[in-house]
Amino acid sequence: MAFRVRANAESKKRVLRLPGTAFIARFLLHVLPAGFKRIRHYGLLSPARKKDGLAAARRALKVPPPQAAVIESVADFLRRVARLESVCCPHCGGVFRVTATILAERHAINVRGPP
Repeated sequence: MAFRVRANAESKKRVLRLPGTAFIARFLLHVLPAGFKRIRHYGLLSPARKKDGLAAARRALKVPPPQAAVIESVADFLRRVARLESVCCPHCGGVFRVTATILAERHAINVRGPP
């Protein structure tokens, strides 16, 4: 298998020939272990060109654009998914009203790593 690689910092390219097994071994060095997340700040997924780059990739692959996100209330979600009527009291049938929101407690961050 032959492919082009950068030979040095001046971006000069050269052709590298490897057997298939060596290519796969090098390629798998870039695969993340389970549980890890890749963060991309450049290329197709860079924030500056993500919208245009993904649209161009979809056109090239003849993939339809994604559907717009549907935003629904919590009550509508519970009615749709769990078939629950979240705004009614199960005892008296009265309507629940939100009077206050309790924020989660912020615990001190553990500055030490695990032992």
